[in-house]
Amino acid sequence: MAFTQTQVRKLAGKLPERFVKTRSERGMTLSYVEGWHVIDEANRVFGFDGWDRETVSAECVWQDVRQTPKACSYAVRVRIRVRAGKTIVSREGTGIGHGTGSTLGEAHESALKEAETDATKRALITFGNLFGLALYDKERAGVQRTKANGHDTSVAPVVWTLMTGNAPPRVCDTPQQFCSAAKETLRQVKSIDELEALWTGNAPVIAQLRAIRPELRTKRGIHYADLLEDLYRQQHGTLEQQARQQTSEAPAADTPELATIIPRRLRDPAHLKYLASLPCLVCGRAPSHAHHLRFVQPRSLGSKASDEWTVPLCPIHHRSLHDTGREEEWWQAKGVDAKAEAGRLWFKTHGREPTAQDATRNDAASSESGSEAIKHRSTEIEQRTVTDAHATEAPVSPPVDEKDQLLPVDLRADIPRA
Repeated sequence: MAFTQTQVRKLAGKLPERFVKTRSERGMTLSYVEGWHVIDEANRVFGFDGWDRETVSAECVWQDVRQTPKACSYAVRVRIRVRAGKTIVSREGTGIGHGTGSTLGEAHESALKEAETDATKRALITFGNLFGLALYDKERAGVQRTKANGHDTSVAPVVWTLMTGNAPPRVCDTPQQFCSAAKETLRQVKSIDELEALWTGNAPVIAQLRAIRPELRTKRGIHYADLLEDLYRQQHGTLEQQARQQTSEAPAADTPELATIIPRRLRDPAHLKYLASLPCLVCGRAPSHAHHLRFVQPRSLGSKASDEWTVPLCPIHHRSLHDTGREEEWWQAKGVDAKAEAGRLWFKTHGREPTAQDATRNDAASSESGSEAIKHRSTEIEQRTVTDAHATEAPVSPPVDEKDQLLPVDLRADIPRA
């Protein structure tokens, strides 16, 4: 068997009844599973980078431009490839989509999206009950029934454990108790380091809360996990403000000018646009998002890292990275030196790579003293500012072919240094 034991156990599970939706069509009540849930289950079982979807064919089979709104229909064929060890498991599915819109373009977009989603579900349904196969059984033996209190009948109870730093972990019986305890603990934190350690320790449980209890929302529709995240950010900002006030109230140093020497955060929209056109560093998908490395420069409230420290990531791996909470470990697990890749990409558009001094320019100042340190740092900042301004005015365009199409870029190729 090419799948792991964990994957086989998940594939052999039942479809939770809360994910089964119904709709009325031509006097009949039809049951179905939403497309987002099917894709989410594929990510959970196979892994974010363990499967691919390819649209084999898409054909507009009907359209009417005379009526308003405009309408059309598409027939789409989708192929799913799942990596199971060294084996590639391939399945295909066909779907039909009908769309309407005020313009013909909107109608085509709606119809094509609906057809692709339908074809994806029909391809994934061959992997078992989790993807909707249980709905084809009249007895619904593959559907996990729910009790009146909303809990699954034969699902093992989830342990909601709150990590509280040096104190023993606190075990909660329900997710509601976990959220209440987490809010109380976040409000009592006295330092930024303690707050970040608390959030990192409980990030997996909060992610689990969002994944398996999507119905836990306030009257305004805000999920409990989002409330905890908002509280964390609010508390982080409050503690940073208190730290700045304490610093400003402290006695002035002999060389106050050193306090203004902080890491610069350059902004270059042309560089970010270029990164978005490159394939993902992890899987090679395109287009990508420009991700700012959070571990290179000191954190700043409301400010991302400098655009010097940016790499391309596809939406899937970009979301996965933000969910982990331990960015350096995430990159190590993927086998990618993100800091080096950011330097090479900055070299492509600016003719030089960022250095360690660009990330933390305050370290060297601590080893110098008096007016010599101030003079040395001021001269360095003026020189680097002129260089960066000149590079920003005339960035190097990415390579294109005769048809003005972007050429593929080898992100791991050795780049000659200037």
